[in-house]
Amino acid sequence: MEEATKKPANPTLGRKKRLQSMLDHVSQEMYARNRELAETNKTLSLLRTIDALVLESHASLKMVCEHITEAITQAADYAFVGLLTRSSSTRDELVLNSWSGSAWLGQDSPLGLSQPLHLKLAHEWFIQPESTALVSLDGLSDQAMAAFLGCPEADIARIRQRVPLKSLYAVKLLARRHLVGLLVVGFLSPANEVNQADTTLMDRLSESVGVALDNKLLFEENQHVLRQLRDSNAKLKALDEAKDDFISMASHQLRTPLTSVKGYISMIKEGDAGKITPTQDQMLAQAFFSSQRMVYLIADLLNVSRLRTGKFVIEATPVNLAQMISEETEQLVEIAKSQSQTLSYEAPKKFPELMLDDVKIRQVIMNFVDNALHYTPSGGKITVRLLEKPSTVEMRVEDNGIGVPKRDQPHLFTKFYRAANARKARPDGTGLGLFMAKKVIVAQGGSVIFESKEGKGSTFGFIFSKAKHAVPAKELQPADTETGKKA
Repeated sequence: MEEATKKPANPTLGRKKRLQSMLDHVSQEMYARNRELAETNKTLSLLRTIDALVLESHASLKMVCEHITEAITQAADYAFVGLLTRSSSTRDELVLNSWSGSAWLGQDSPLGLSQPLHLKLAHEWFIQPESTALVSLDGLSDQAMAAFLGCPEADIARIRQRVPLKSLYAVKLLARRHLVGLLVVGFLSPANEVNQADTTLMDRLSESVGVALDNKLLFEENQHVLRQLRDSNAKLKALDEAKDDFISMASHQLRTPLTSVKGYISMIKEGDAGKITPTQDQMLAQAFFSSQRMVYLIADLLNVSRLRTGKFVIEATPVNLAQMISEETEQLVEIAKSQSQTLSYEAPKKFPELMLDDVKIRQVIMNFVDNALHYTPSGGKITVRLLEKPSTVEMRVEDNGIGVPKRDQPHLFTKFYRAANARKARPDGTGLGLFMAKKVIVAQGGSVIFESKEGKGSTFGFIFSKAKHAVPAKELQPADTETGKKA
């Protein structure tokens, strides 16, 4: 009877309790999600700030570090944020580049350091795989901290008075698998009271901060290298100018006495000082040829100087290349015979006159043939060809000498450059002949012929356009095309 008289449970009250419980649970979930969303937004905002700093290549490394620590301090409730980095000149330590924190740190030199604070990378923690460390400062003496941080104990005591931190959280900053810095966060609470939420932000930022620092370090290293290159180039340019000045002065001083020597040799050969024997005539011919080679060398040296000063001028006149090449090769035939070489010139029966610089083209011809003689061993053959084609003329000096190594060919026409085998075969060469030959040919609108294979021989020469270098009608003169001599 008593059980029958009990009132049934109120179903409405039960539903209200369940609904309230569900509402509390949803509220807690929403609060947790909102807090998580706020942390995510904070992280994204900081990442955007750091990415923007990466793009500011004009800013110094120290300035970038200051912006990063300030941005982190403003976004998170940290008592202290410090950023240590390696520098472009130091790789065995990390230097404190910037710090930020609460107002009690002050504005002017807030840490009061007498010298930069730095960490030696030789410390065992830097070679361990762990990327983070939570350090309690309570058990560390001033002496131990001074030894670790590489600064005087007085600095440590002053820092601890002004910055009452209880613990530090350090995160290694890596980029391209190399340590580029260290991000340090300071807490006013002991290490055992620091929870994961306090350190999560630093873990998330570490990769972006590491990339930002690495980019800035690479930029500053590149700028340092560029400055060194500019300084080196300036010094090399000054040395080159000094060398050109010396060459110009020496060439001018040598030209006058050499002209006198050459003139007296010519007079003796012609019998002005009495009759000479065939042997004496041959010896004088060798001396005259050597003097002529010296004249050409001095001309090359002077032209190098003129190129630098802008005084290198082409003076074009009607020139008969067939006759000119004949005259130049004739001087060298006896030299070739004395070296058991064969020097031949395949002269054309007819050849047009062209507007060229007589003196400079003679130098080019002499240089090409003289080089062929020097770099062709005894028993070798040198052939000079002059060809007329429909629109161009070609002069080619072909030999079966030592050739030019493939690695040296791209540099062969560079001033003072000589191939390795050429230096061995002719130690007294200057490396100016081919340089000036190309300058003379190109300055007159021609192009250089160069073909070579090491150990097989070389071909040097030039090509000129018949139309571009044609002699104006008013300057044409009747010529004996069989001999190449003017009538």
